[in-house]
Amino acid sequence: MTNVLMHESRRLVLPLETMVDALVEFDHVHKRWPERATLEGASLDPSRGIVLSLKQPGRDAPIEKTYSLAIIAAAIINYCAKMHVPIPRNASKSVAITSSGVAMTLEGTLFLQRQHNGLPEGYAANPPGPRPLPGSASESAEQPPRIAPDAPGAPEMSAGAQPEAAVSAEDGGAPGTNAG
Repeated sequence: MTNVLMHESRRLVLPLETMVDALVEFDHVHKRWPERATLEGASLDPSRGIVLSLKQPGRDAPIEKTYSLAIIAAAIINYCAKMHVPIPRNASKSVAITSSGVAMTLEGTLFLQRQHNGLPEGYAANPPGPRPLPGSASESAEQPPRIAPDAPGAPEMSAGAQPEAAVSAEDGGAPGTNAG
């Protein structure tokens, strides 16, 4: 069997509160959280990353701990692993500071085994959009078929009206079908 492709794109959005939890967890795992420190505050800095203000016993002023985008990305991956949120290993990952937190974008291509026969030759090269049914009158003609007003069984129409059977190319479908 041959392979087919699937492109995946996901965006994980972590509000500041969740991101702070992820950073604190990351520091605890790597034993970088200052002993007996308490969190005083957090802020987003688009140029530097995330800044946490920590208060340590015996110090008057809080200390600031700045996390770069690389550390933020590692903290997100660690946090997602702990919370059982799947992240593909081979996906490309990018991190951006947003107005309310952090967004990680995951993009990748999956190679899957084809389950059924492929498309007919040349089918995939056609532009996307609704395709006429094989053998239909609109498949071979540029303009949709029209019913002549004097044809037997034709509905009566006022001047300038089009018959119901006529479907314009913009409608994208056959009479009686719902294109949307």
